[in-house]
Amino acid sequence: MKQSDSLELVAPGTLDRPGSIGRMVRLGMGVLCLYALWQVIIYREELIDTPVSVIPNFSVMLAIGLCIINYVVNIGFSKSWGRMPAYISLAAFGILAGVSYLVGGDWDSPILGVPLFMWLTYFYGHLGISFTIAAAIATPGCEMRSIPELLGRATGQKAQEHHCPAAFITKIDEWEKRIAVSSD
Repeated sequence: MKQSDSLELVAPGTLDRPGSIGRMVRLGMGVLCLYALWQVIIYREELIDTPVSVIPNFSVMLAIGLCIINYVVNIGFSKSWGRMPAYISLAAFGILAGVSYLVGGDWDSPILGVPLFMWLTYFYGHLGISFTIAAAIATPGCEMRSIPELLGRATGQKAQEHHCPAAFITKIDEWEKRIAVSSD
């Protein structure tokens, strides 16, 4: 199974739906992402007003986001933009930090803070909701296809599927399938 940050959608019904363990893992991941979103919202004033000072506290969240934003955007929106979401995010943060410094003589300002807050809110909101829906409706493959699948169910159209780029989730799904087949 080829896994990359390129968009490789497959026909509906191609991938197996996750079992109960895979669904629980997705639910757990959804809860973690929604908790991260909650932290961003709780600390929004500090994040907006002094983003550079607050970033050490949010550095892991930001690093995770920048590492997997390509998957979230490409797979979630069914568009093949490659690594552009990460490059655009990094460039925008750098430009905004520079503008902040030129305007106020300091990197730490809402000029960088507001877009950073919005980006983190989008990222962890989209990912958290997708994981949670994927757990609830047993979305096959990648959780980023759960919203298209849910919309497809509502409109009577089947959504395309995508292999999960998260190796550990794929391994859990494969293991759970082997266990189910061997017990039959």
